Amino acid sequence: MEISAAGLAAEVQANTQNQVAVSVLKKSLDIQAEQGAEMAKMVAQAAGVGQRVDQYA
Repeated sequence: MEISAAGLAAEVQANTQNQVAVSVLKKSLDIQAEQGAEMAKMVAQAAGVGQRVDQYA
């Protein structure tokens, strides 16, 4: 079975697109993890936040 030049080019392009998509998703997850860590840090430093429940709301 022979692979045509067009077929090979299409496969290379598809692989490149997949690699880029995975890289973008990894970066997105890294950013979300950093933001989550910063949010947790801010909540931990806030006085009284999350320490009691408002039962009258």
